[in-house]
Amino acid sequence: MARTPRERHEPVDLASAHVVLAGTQELLPVLRTAAVRAGVDAARMRVVGVDDLPDPGETWDAELAVIAIRRPGSDPAFHRAQEAAETIDSLLAPHAVRIVVTVSGLTRLAPKLERTLTSEVLHQIGAASAPSGFERPFRSFRMRLGLAALKTAGVRVFRVRIGE
Repeated sequence: MARTPRERHEPVDLASAHVVLAGTQELLPVLRTAAVRAGVDAARMRVVGVDDLPDPGETWDAELAVIAIRRPGSDPAFHRAQEAAETIDSLLAPHAVRIVVTVSGLTRLAPKLERTLTSEVLHQIGAASAPSGFERPFRSFRMRLGLAALKTAGVRVFRVRIGE
């Protein structure tokens, strides 16, 4: 299904983009490290805990939001992620890319798994920024193996759209 022109995102330049990182307290250091490794300028990064609400009158035009939620047991992580995305909505530009990472309660993010997760998030940013379906980034065999390893470890990565 093709996206309409108003829903297309401009390519996200990580060196100059404003980025909001939101998540549970134990995953925020992992997100911050991965963002710096990916080339995000630390001065343009805003880190928000899921339980910490931003000020109601505060606005910020971030082009990218990465939300990381640890899902303990049978807790529906997707609903928690959607609530977190709605909470930080005032910090985002109208057509910002929102990427959600859910991590199983039993999963420990080892450094190799963190690097694989970083490359998958970068792939999702590229896919969201693609002008058409034909120009989406290709997922190589190595990236497919990495995605399978993430799924096996209990890590899911997806994009969400809030509103409209």
